[in-house]
Amino acid sequence: MKKKIQTRPNLSKITLRPYKISDVDDFLMCGGNEKVTRFTRWNTFTSKQEVVSYINDYCIPHPYCRSICIDNRSIGFVIIMPRSGDDRCKADVGYALAVEY
Repeated sequence: MKKKIQTRPNLSKITLRPYKISDVDDFLMCGGNEKVTRFTRWNTFTSKQEVVSYINDYCIPHPYCRSICIDNRSIGFVIIMPRSGDDRCKADVGYALAVEY
């Protein structure tokens, strides 16, 4: 029996870009997995329609929400949430990656 060789993605092609509606299936792969969402502030997504609404209503308009991509395929997200008042020079950073990554 031959040993299966696992290929790793070319990590030199990691990019950050704004979300697009076409990211729905990839986002659901990450945001629909409880192993990922147990560390986020949002609940596990259970349908494409929930993800479409979230991308349209939150990800696309938010200036600091970006898709983490390999070869332009979304594998996770990163968000920077600026603080205000006396903490206006600070921000919180959150991220999540699909379980495979």
